[in-house]
Amino acid sequence: MILSRLQTLSGLALLVLLLGALSIESAFAQDNTQGRYRPEGRTFARNTANLFDDRLYEARTYDTGEGTAEFAKATIFYPLTLSFDRPNGGVVMVPGYRGTPEVYDWWGPMLASTGVITMIIETNTPEDSLEARKNALIAGVNLLRGENERDDSPIRNKLDVSNIAIMGHSLGGGASLRAAEELGTQIKAVVPLTPYCCELGQSFEGDLSGVDVPTLIVASAEDTIAPPETHARMLFDSINADTDKVYLEFATGDHMLPSNSGQDLQTLGTYVYAFIKRHFTDNPRYAELIEGDGEEQFSRYESN
Repeated sequence: MILSRLQTLSGLALLVLLLGALSIESAFAQDNTQGRYRPEGRTFARNTANLFDDRLYEARTYDTGEGTAEFAKATIFYPLTLSFDRPNGGVVMVPGYRGTPEVYDWWGPMLASTGVITMIIETNTPEDSLEARKNALIAGVNLLRGENERDDSPIRNKLDVSNIAIMGHSLGGGASLRAAEELGTQIKAVVPLTPYCCELGQSFEGDLSGVDVPTLIVASAEDTIAPPETHARMLFDSINADTDKVYLEFATGDHMLPSNSGQDLQTLGTYVYAFIKRHFTDNPRYAELIEGDGEEQFSRYESN
């Protein structure tokens, strides 16, 4: 398996974290002068960067978006770059039902440390509907583009506006597919994470034939809140067969698999990063992983 040495690296990294627990603040504080920072995200990033021989960046965060009608605010994690570095792509993420950005903040340092600017949205209320989350994602993409032009933005001229992806968890995952239908060529990829198919209490009766954006759907066979057969798998099958799509199902793990409490965040983060980068660049290393056979911890893995 291509991730076998990644698992070894992850184990070594965990040992390092345990041994250095008393000095985490001094080791990672320079990566977070403004806002929260989860050091495990940085560790996952280091292992993923080693796997693909990619550059590892320091990461910073800042809050923005207050006053946006579609959501309360957003936290942006971004890589520190030099003035002559090329702009980086970005991803906009929306939480699941009753979820807050803090539930997913490993994603920020993980992706930003590997060169992907990451915006995590805080919804207007934790109970926002699928429709509201869809609108939040669309507004988030527009806000992220605006941050690239705003004079006092830390990411001014640092975002490659031609390389933007979206993702969401649970109800936000279902919303991400609906947002992808509307955004179309404005984005390069969509990643629904253990997606809930539709508005709460409703069944999926439509289709997603209008989704022509490359799609990675992540599910868990043990998910009892959004069982794959009536949510993730049904959504995957309803996407047009001509669309570049991947179905990744973990054999174990509950509905919160993409959150800070997920049991295999290293593998999840690596596949999401590789999928996004595959569609941001033409580097064959990412395609090699995505077009492979998956990992032993997957109960099902399909790509076209």
